[in-house]
Amino acid sequence: MYGLSENEVKRIIQRALDKNPDLKYYINNPYIEELVSLLIEGFCTAMEVNNKELIEDIEREERINGR
Repeated sequence: MYGLSENEVKRIIQRALDKNPDLKYYINNPYIEELVSLLIEGFCTAMEVNNKELIEDIEREERINGR
């Protein structure tokens, strides 16, 4: 499979956020936490859809070119 799965992208982003755990204490606002969660979810979904479309495009190109 090409690209990353939604869960892999989430893990990468979570590891990046975990590099500065103090932010969770300084920005103690449930609305901001929800916003970040929604942004991550939206980004992951977009990446997954993009990967699926990329695979479909590659497979279609291979069928057209007889590979």
